[in-house]
Order: sequence, then C-alpha cells, then structure tokens
Amino acid sequence: MLRFRVAFGGVLIVGLVFAAGCGNTGPVRGSVKGRVTSGDKPVTGATVFFENMQAGVGINAQLDADGYYEVKNYQGDGLPPGTYQVAVLPGGVMEPGEEVPLAGKAKTIRPKLTLTIPQRYHKTATSKLSITVKEGDNPPFDFRLTP
Repeated sequence: MLRFRVAFGGVLIVGLVFAAGCGNTGPVRGSVKGRVTSGDKPVTGATVFFENMQAGVGINAQLDADGYYEVKNYQGDGLPPGTYQVAVLPGGVMEPGEEVPLAGKAKTIRPKLTLTIPQRYHKTATSKLSITVKEGDNPPFDFRLTP
C-alpha cells in the first residue's frame, strides 16, 4: 500500500510539472490588422512591413483586393507588444501552400498594384509610419498614404 502511494504521488508530481510547462510558451501578442488607402482608394498588390529593431522582429502582411491586411504567422496572430516602424511595399509575399512560380507554369493570380506607392513609404526609415501594439485586441491600424 505504501509503494502504491509513493508511486501515485510521484506520477502526480511529474504530471503537474508537465502540465505547468504545457501552457503558451510563446511571447504575448497583440492583434494587428487594418487597411491601407491612398485618397479614398484601397492600395492593393502590395505588402505592409512591420519592424521593431530592438526586439529583432520584422514581418510582412499581404494587402487583399480591398486594401485590408492582418498579421499572422506560424507563431500566432498579431505581434509582440511594442513600437513598430511601418513600410508599404509594392509586390507580394508567398502564401502558405503556394508553389514557387516556375517558367512555363501558371502563376497564382494576386491583386495587381492599382496605385503607385510613393518611394518614401518603401522604407521604415523614411515612411514616418509607426504603430504601438498592446497585448490583446488593438483597434485597427489604418494607413492613408499621401502623394
């Protein structure tokens, strides 16, 4: 009977240690989504780049046909809390499941760049766009580009 109690107690302790270690081990995150427009028109065929050099974070989010984006990656939705410099770049990024385009093969159809994105928005150092992400839900981060 004593052996059973000792064995049961040992299993219980090991189980509690594993359960304590099975929680969310990644950093906390805050939602990051919004829309990019130029005038009253959505910007399409482009990506939004978020960079926090102190934290070593840089990630792209594809704009859809209506100019909306949402940051998602293998670590989860959103970004770790902090201040991010932002750039808007023409072109896109590959989506999960997309094949690398090869000569002679049909390419994935993506929204075309409908508006010219002024050069200053192509780099975080010159765009003058930034956001501050807080843990949990954040209001939309909308960007209105000007000529």
